[in-house]
Amino acid sequence: MEPQHGQINVSGMPQQVYGRKKSRSGCFIIGFLIILIIGGGITYVIYSIYNKVNDTVENFSDTFKNMKNSDRFNGKRNVDDRFKGEFIDAILIPVTGSTPKLFMLTDGSKSYIETQKRPGYYSTGSACIDCKTIVYVYDPQTNNIIKNTEYNYPDVITSTEIALKDNKVYQFTGSYHETPAGVNIYDAQTGELLTETKEFTAQFPELNSGITGLNYREKDRYATFETKDGRKNILFSVDYGKIFENDRELGKLLESTAEGEGTIYAMANLSNDSRRQLFRVTVPKKHILTHYSTMMEYAGRENMLKNYNGTSEKVSDKNYIEGILYAQDEDYAFVISLDEAGKKANRIFTCIDAKTGKEKWSVQQSELFDYMKIDEIQNSSQSLSSTKDKITVQRLGNIVILKLKGDGVMAFDTETGKKLWAIQTAPVSL
Repeated sequence: MEPQHGQINVSGMPQQVYGRKKSRSGCFIIGFLIILIIGGGITYVIYSIYNKVNDTVENFSDTFKNMKNSDRFNGKRNVDDRFKGEFIDAILIPVTGSTPKLFMLTDGSKSYIETQKRPGYYSTGSACIDCKTIVYVYDPQTNNIIKNTEYNYPDVITSTEIALKDNKVYQFTGSYHETPAGVNIYDAQTGELLTETKEFTAQFPELNSGITGLNYREKDRYATFETKDGRKNILFSVDYGKIFENDRELGKLLESTAEGEGTIYAMANLSNDSRRQLFRVTVPKKHILTHYSTMMEYAGRENMLKNYNGTSEKVSDKNYIEGILYAQDEDYAFVISLDEAGKKANRIFTCIDAKTGKEKWSVQQSELFDYMKIDEIQNSSQSLSSTKDKITVQRLGNIVILKLKGDGVMAFDTETGKKLWAIQTAPVSL
């Protein structure tokens, strides 16, 4: 039996008893080592999990980077490498004694998906290198680019639109992160940059403090601004070239210049389904100028039009599935519809004689951009709801152009419907 540690008295004298002695310091060291090993193991496990998650996130982000130049929709593109960047918009420019030129705007930025990570934070979004828009002035008659003008931005360009007035093209750009809100004005014939934002705002005392935000309304042809001195909804009319305190002030001016009745066409359906019919709406011109969208919405609803001293009549019994009237003037109305209802369909581009309400010609999907096809089964981004607002139509003389944002622009003869030319821009890659 092992003797106890310590001392005992034998004959009154202290005597040391020998044997194994348990050291408190030794137990502490052993405990510390065990804790250190366990802590190291936990740290290693956490580090391994972090690395695995980090690699997964990076792989996920790289996947998006690799997808940046791939087609976002099903279909084929006939790319014209002379025009760089993602197609934004285009305008026909009248030329005396000749065919119209095309003023086209693209986003020439080298964009990619950027991922930011730090403890407790993760964010993925768009970013760009060499952020810029490019203006092209193109002559379809000679098939030549007359001019291209680049304009640099500090960050991604998410919203920019153009409008033509008095041989000048106004470019309205919304703010995003480091990209400031701004207005550039170009010469429509040459593509030369005439004025930038500072020169534009300097013309109007209401904007002298500088602008922090803007929103352009294409159908109404005006922009509203927010300024650094706290003002909001300061309105600039492209057609009048002046500032208005609000849209009511502009509306009063428009109504004062309108006399008599006017006529517009609208698509409506009294059964509340996907079929649309063509209606002719007759109403005082002042309401067309100031309440255009409302008049279009009230087609076929006599009880609502009575409030505006207006009437409407159905032009024909022809059904246009999901029909949308994209443009009209005193000569023509242009409707885009589907060949069938459902998640897969082709679009049809139709020209209507504004004087008679009868169809003049139709262009089938085979002559239109592939990306205009509806194929929600293959790609949700190609549904009707997500693509209908990307289409715009403009007519000038005997040419009408159909534009698809992010893709390109094509032109047709207004008399025959014959396709004259088409441009699909080349994507820019890193």
